[in-house]
Amino acid sequence: MYAYPQADDWSYSWHTRLAWVDNHSILEVLKGACAAVSEAYMDWQGTFSSIFLMSLQPGIWGERFYAVVPFFMSGLLTFSTLFFLMYLLRGTDGSCRVIFSVAVLWLTVQEIRCKPAAFYWYNGAVHYIVPWCFVLILAGLILKNLQTEKAGKLRFVFSLLLAFMIGGGNLVTALLAFVCLGGAVLVLLILKRRTRLWCVAVPFAFQTLAFGINILAPGNWLRQGLSGEPSNPVMSILRSFYYGFFYIGEWTDETVLLISLLLMPVMLRMARQLRFRFPLPGLIAGVSFCLFSSMFTPSDFAVHTVNIGRVQNIVFAMYVLLFMLNLFYVVGWYVKNVQEREKVPEGTCSSCLNNREGIWFYGVLAVFVFSFALTAVAEPQRFTSVLAAKELSDGTAEEFGKAAWDNIQILKEDGKEAVIEAVPKDSLLLTSRDDIDQWHFGAKMYFRKDKVTVLEKKDG
Repeated sequence: MYAYPQADDWSYSWHTRLAWVDNHSILEVLKGACAAVSEAYMDWQGTFSSIFLMSLQPGIWGERFYAVVPFFMSGLLTFSTLFFLMYLLRGTDGSCRVIFSVAVLWLTVQEIRCKPAAFYWYNGAVHYIVPWCFVLILAGLILKNLQTEKAGKLRFVFSLLLAFMIGGGNLVTALLAFVCLGGAVLVLLILKRRTRLWCVAVPFAFQTLAFGINILAPGNWLRQGLSGEPSNPVMSILRSFYYGFFYIGEWTDETVLLISLLLMPVMLRMARQLRFRFPLPGLIAGVSFCLFSSMFTPSDFAVHTVNIGRVQNIVFAMYVLLFMLNLFYVVGWYVKNVQEREKVPEGTCSSCLNNREGIWFYGVLAVFVFSFALTAVAEPQRFTSVLAAKELSDGTAEEFGKAAWDNIQILKEDGKEAVIEAVPKDSLLLTSRDDIDQWHFGAKMYFRKDKVTVLEKKDG
């Protein structure tokens, strides 16, 4: 309702917006998207699949359509997380799988680091959140193709498309997918499971091809020249391990710990239902830490910092996923190697937990709800839903939306120059303070202006 295009939304979609305004032709819009990709590839960055999606931001069809962005982004994150986890944990009680998967999703959504760039700012979200969702969906599809009797042709083709899109997206998820797919191919070769090797090897080849096209773009080197010399790659890798330790400590707060305790009886139940023996938990934890740390390397190498909110969003999502899966793995190892295996009765969620486990679950749940309520009052910015409720109720979101809408109406007026007011920066949900200051530069092309002047809003 109050979300409108801002910052790089204008810069990357002016080709497509003008194509639609002038022709009302989908074909011309797609040509405009290709023009945006070509221009950025040669002059700024090689992330061609992200730029293609950036150029199709919903506002090009009409600024009011931009309101679908938070619903689309949260919906895609929900689907991809549940799709991956529900299949990964198959063979366990359905209700327990739902509880575990929803807990991971809830923690990711509520405590994500930069909320505007995760759900409300299309350009930032489509460049980072969307490729992350593609990684989860790709992982789920590959697992299905590996473990079903006959690999589905449609699933396989879709996995190739996703792999190519990921390779052409942001360098953080592109590198992560490259390492994971390459590692999976290596593991299958070592285990001599070559029957379905192609289910991983072919997507890996597609992803590698796209990744190569991405990093070899002439625009990357031009942009790097403006950003300064890149870091020493060895030092960037070493610093990435430091950042891994640092942010695990930074992000493991009382909410994460309480949810971990809350899920303990659920994880015990799921572990008892599986035949898998959960070997080498230390090795799994070490590999997980390396994967997590690797996500800091591209930013440290290219721009000498990892403190970029939209990048930290997907690193945080990876942290939550790996933290919970590693905790489950350790619980599984304990069940299989310390406890005797128990049979778990089938049933719904009410029969999923026995009396002792139920007391633990609901007791911790009560503590969690109390902690959540206290934190929501003291620090509403911590949780996405609480912050949204606050800004809707106190008028902050409405104020931002009205200012943004009024500016858009001025920019759409005839004439080659426009004078607008800077939008309010009080909203922590709708605008990123670091990005909003530059939003008007791309607006010149988007609205066919020669000059756009932005005045600071006068009080009163």
